[in-house]
Amino acid sequence: MSAPEVQHREDKRLAIAIVLVALALFGVFGFLLYDMTQPGGTIFQSAAAASDKAGASSAVDNLQATCLSTSTDTSGLPYSATVYITYGLSNPSRYSMDSTWRLTIDYTGAGVVLTSSQTFHVPAQGTAYPRWQFTMTSGQISALGQATNQNFVVSIDTSFTVHGTYGIYDVNRHASYDSATNTSTGTGSSSSSTLPSC
Repeated sequence: MSAPEVQHREDKRLAIAIVLVALALFGVFGFLLYDMTQPGGTIFQSAAAASDKAGASSAVDNLQATCLSTSTDTSGLPYSATVYITYGLSNPSRYSMDSTWRLTIDYTGAGVVLTSSQTFHVPAQGTAYPRWQFTMTSGQISALGQATNQNFVVSIDTSFTVHGTYGIYDVNRHASYDSATNTSTGTGSSSSSTLPSC
């Protein structure tokens, strides 16, 4: 073969290789485009949704206490008294969430159990100020006053509905504090520093 024929064959092979690579890239791009338009199923969207779900769980764990206040209403004495607890909760994440917190205070030595539940919205990059109300009867007030053991256990059961980009995620947490042993257990964030008043 002459040099021009060899050059022509090499150019022809190179052109075929370029066309094959272009077809392969076009096929991959077409598959990805098709996959992205299918409801509920893209490889990219699946990875993003998994990341979104992990971010939602992390957002719950990164809520920050900003303030704490207590107040009382003794106008019902001697029949009842009410204690109010207000808690500032900052959400630095991009996830808004709706939450229900159930607080239980168990004065084990007095046989008195107080429970309060509060549902509230925590905006993305915002702060919520939920308020719990604990009303004690005259019998509970008397039992607390006469008890020699004033230790208590506080349990907090929380449920969150976190609004993500790819879905809505339910996240639950539980925490407790025992005054007798000065120990905390459970999930979620806590602060050992003194919080300002709300």
